[in-house]
Amino acid sequence: MKAKNAPPCARFAVVSNPGTIFERVEDYTITLREAQECVQCYDEPVDVMQITPSGQLTTDF
Repeated sequence: MKAKNAPPCARFAVVSNPGTIFERVEDYTITLREAQECVQCYDEPVDVMQITPSGQLTTDF
């Protein structure tokens, strides 16, 4: 998945329904800590992913 329309300062994305066809970016954050705090706000399965320089999302960080 690619981070579309991500703000230039964003380094992490909170993604709902990771690994499914319903995968969607819910929020962009600057720090990992902010992303982990955002995860607490969702009732559905969410994951934190890092935005690579190419715009790809990865869980390897």
